[in-house]
Amino acid sequence: MIITMSRELFDYMVRECIYSDIEKVFLAVGVIEEDAIRVLDIVECRNVAKNPRIEFAAEALCIYRVFKYAENRGLDIVALIHSHPAPPNPSALDFKGMKLWNIPWIIIDSKTGHAKAWILKDRAIEIPIQIT
Repeated sequence: MIITMSRELFDYMVRECIYSDIEKVFLAVGVIEEDAIRVLDIVECRNVAKNPRIEFAAEALCIYRVFKYAENRGLDIVALIHSHPAPPNPSALDFKGMKLWNIPWIIIDSKTGHAKAWILKDRAIEIPIQIT
């Protein structure tokens, strides 16, 4: 499995996260293909966590709106994206969330802009991100 997205979307995602003092959260909308997930759009949701500097919770109404947006276009929510003020590896809280949202998670280091994608199987498995 591989995640593909345009350079424009990738750069937008990193630009919104870099040097942010809170964790950012986005939903990726796109298409699930045989061996790839194609990201066609990224929608930011407001982080409503109690401590947004070290955790995230996407605003529920935003999640609903993104589901409707995807549904109306015949697309799916294909990944959850968020930033960490640390290397882009899943945290203990992320593992809990990955069990609930069993889609790829793209994590961005808000200090360096480095991004990695993960999917939870028996363990977290890194998925390549291909910029097109």
